[in-house]
Amino acid sequence: MTAGRSAGPGADAALPTDRRLVAAAERLFAERGIDAVSLRAVMAAAGANVASVHYHFGSKDALVRAVVRARGGEISVRRAELLDAAAAAAPSARALAEAFVRPVAEAMANGGGDWVTVVADVITVNHSALHPMTDEFAGQAVRFTELLTRLHPEIPPRTVRFRLTQAMTFTFQTLGDRDRLRDILALSGTHLTAAEVLDELLDTVTAILAGPPDR
Repeated sequence: MTAGRSAGPGADAALPTDRRLVAAAERLFAERGIDAVSLRAVMAAAGANVASVHYHFGSKDALVRAVVRARGGEISVRRAELLDAAAAAAPSARALAEAFVRPVAEAMANGGGDWVTVVADVITVNHSALHPMTDEFAGQAVRFTELLTRLHPEIPPRTVRFRLTQAMTFTFQTLGDRDRLRDILALSGTHLTAAEVLDELLDTVTAILAGPPDR
């Protein structure tokens, strides 16, 4: 199993049916893309029947939303810790970048690699699951906005929102498709370790949040 990826089908056998379905969907969505996976494929991978899929989720869109929610809580908790630390000191773009990137990178290291890939796909295709995900992030978005505004009180609200949106999107798309990133970098003879990718991502998100403040 590749480091950071979700466990294989055998590891899910003892889980309740709804969690088996979420685990199977996460794995298949990451491997093939959300649009390419049918409910029947998820059902087969989870060892469940059609009735159980509809009983627990009702639709494929609801299943996608369940996958997105499955690991969102732990990331929110970790992000809140980093935001508390950033708020306790003079805010910095680096501290806010850490609050964006670190929780996602840590989730990957703890077996959430497939989840990060699925969220990146949700963002890329503007899947309907993006809207509840954005709603759940709203509280922390307010905190990011407050801290970034403290850092750069001269920039207009639209610029703050734009930078925060780009930071989030860039974080998930970079970590969610590292194979594609590796292949693109290889065209220029650049080869980065996972740790180096993380360092470069943190530097780039810091730059997105930092400025320039003036036109």
